[in-house]
Amino acid sequence: MKNPFELVTASKLSAEEAVDLWCDDKRLDRVNGKENCFVNGHRGTGKSMLFRILQHDCQRLLYPDKTPDFLAIYFSVRDTEFMTEELDLFQSDAQRNIISESHFSILVAKQLFIILQGDISVVSDIHQSGLMDLTCDCFRNAFQYSVQSADISSEVSFDLFVKQVINLFEQERARIITYVGLRLYDALPFEGPLFLFDTLLGRIADYFSENLNKCLYVLIDDADDLPESHTIVLNSWIARRRQSAVFKVSTMFGYKTYKTRSKSAIQHPHDFFQYDIATRYMSNSGEDYVNLLREISKKRLKGVGIETSPGEIDPDKFFPEDPSQKEELRNLARKLNDDYSKKYHGRSVGDYVYRHLTSEYMKILRKTRAPNSFVYSGFSTLAVLSSGHVRDFIICAQRMFDSASRGEEPVTSIAPSIQNLIVRSHADEVLADIKNPKQKRARDATGEDWLSIYKLINGISNLFKEKMLSNDSERRVFSFCFQNEPGERIERLLELAIAEGYLMKGFISKKEGTGRRTLYVLTRRLAPAFNLDVSAYSGYLSLTAERAKILIEQGDKAIVPINKESDQLTFFELHDGSATTSTGAESWIFISPEEAGL
Repeated sequence: MKNPFELVTASKLSAEEAVDLWCDDKRLDRVNGKENCFVNGHRGTGKSMLFRILQHDCQRLLYPDKTPDFLAIYFSVRDTEFMTEELDLFQSDAQRNIISESHFSILVAKQLFIILQGDISVVSDIHQSGLMDLTCDCFRNAFQYSVQSADISSEVSFDLFVKQVINLFEQERARIITYVGLRLYDALPFEGPLFLFDTLLGRIADYFSENLNKCLYVLIDDADDLPESHTIVLNSWIARRRQSAVFKVSTMFGYKTYKTRSKSAIQHPHDFFQYDIATRYMSNSGEDYVNLLREISKKRLKGVGIETSPGEIDPDKFFPEDPSQKEELRNLARKLNDDYSKKYHGRSVGDYVYRHLTSEYMKILRKTRAPNSFVYSGFSTLAVLSSGHVRDFIICAQRMFDSASRGEEPVTSIAPSIQNLIVRSHADEVLADIKNPKQKRARDATGEDWLSIYKLINGISNLFKEKMLSNDSERRVFSFCFQNEPGERIERLLELAIAEGYLMKGFISKKEGTGRRTLYVLTRRLAPAFNLDVSAYSGYLSLTAERAKILIEQGDKAIVPINKESDQLTFFELHDGSATTSTGAESWIFISPEEAGL
């Protein structure tokens, strides 16, 4: 039987495959519109899938009876050759930027005409000649100071004209690449045509807007990988605020610069708005993200004909909870309820049971010297563990299915033991990956930097584990903040950890009522590596820069002082909500910088 959770790259999906797998969880509406937008998120959070579904062939299948008011041009930075090092050797910023703008214009315009080649009906018959004349005029302007000339004519059929344009763009792309390479050996003048935004893309976009009532969406995927010169060009285009051409740019928190050719910077929210796709998954209610994965799982199971019962596809039944552990927790909850009823009253009883249940259960496991016997299972638990990384959920589900399908019987559910084994193994991989610099995106980070980040995260995670097993009022903590300024080095390490998805940044109002406090949230993907409870978090821990330095130096070997009188961990100061307001206290974790007004 085919594995329903086979991992696929969004940009390689056919339109039919993409539409079959697509689950709309309001992401599409958020980026749709005539505004420039930066879609920020870690690897595997769904940026490329969002861009794939915006493209013309997918929109045509999704809405067969509706003509969209936009045409999306998809441009993958990773699939394109950029001579980054060679461009950096140009002594003049002006020359480097003008060559980069012409190169970038050609690449994007070529993608537009490839769309038209695939479906010439995008441009109605009555407007085809007008677009051909306009394009020829753009070429005449580009070639007017060139020693070459444009071999193109509008006195041909539209489909042949489109083919000629694509070939000409490819020819000029190759000319620029050759020039940049040769320029290293001799100060050769550039004798080819120059294609600029205002004389090519902007004019074509205006034609589509005025005659076809279509705004051009230029989707720049993986913009972190653009050379700085091309990034500056893109920023300059965004700064135009042109209504006929808007830019949707995906990043992994490593965008090189927001500077334009004029040395000014594009600014949020005047020139663009930001959409943090990972934290948006969990905004307002983490259940939104769980429901997204539930719909994705249903579609994938249906696609290979798997039913959890006749006529039913239920991901909660396909990924069941461990029944014995569920019963043990239920019995322990009754016992805690009886015990706490003697100390607390009203809603406080249930709140404290809710807060301490997993903690007390793990203490029991620890006494039997079997802390790793806690089982991470159940669809909702698996969804939460993926921490906004859809790809991580798919990877784990794929491995689980492979493990469960070794026999001859068809797979209709995944045993809790297999679920637990896979997510624990995946957590160990994520943890080990932290100190591996080979596949990190940050080029200026050293192996020593990643080892320091590993020690910091490992040390803090172990403190979270000790907190879970303490007798404190609030034991479920998964985030920390600073009591004082952490300093440039620590801030840099934290930003690197955020860029790679090991930490997330959140915000909460200070108790003093003045400003907001920055919180650093550990990815829940690491929870099984430290036996942490992923059900909910309502407290956060506060540490000083000095204590953070100890963790960076010593990692999990850092000594955790215990206040013998209160039996509280004193390495941190704990902040938590009152026992009767746990739901409100947990909401901070779902606040993105954008939604916090920052």
